[in-house]
Amino acid sequence: MKKLCVICALLLNSFIVNAASGSSNGKISAIRFYEGHTGVLIIQENMSDLGECGRADYYILDESHSYFKEIYSLILSSHMTNHPLYLEIDGCIEGISRIKHVRSVKQS
Repeated sequence: MKKLCVICALLLNSFIVNAASGSSNGKISAIRFYEGHTGVLIIQENMSDLGECGRADYYILDESHSYFKEIYSLILSSHMTNHPLYLEIDGCIEGISRIKHVRSVKQS
């Protein structure tokens, strides 16, 4: 039984370490809420499947993210002002690339 637990722990750790990540830069073209998803769906120009989740049509900001309100506010503000954002993507939630960090840089 101990061997099984160790093997499971190693496999889980390997899965977490191998989660894909990357960054995306561009304007937010749409913000969507859909029943059945646990967060806000974001469409950004120049999207790709950075989380290697099998989809490149949305990024998701999960409502359980510790900075959900702050990040959502920044995304909404960026969308309303047509200002580009840098999104850091890490892994998947519900088969959609997960937003981990957001960065806004003022253009001069």
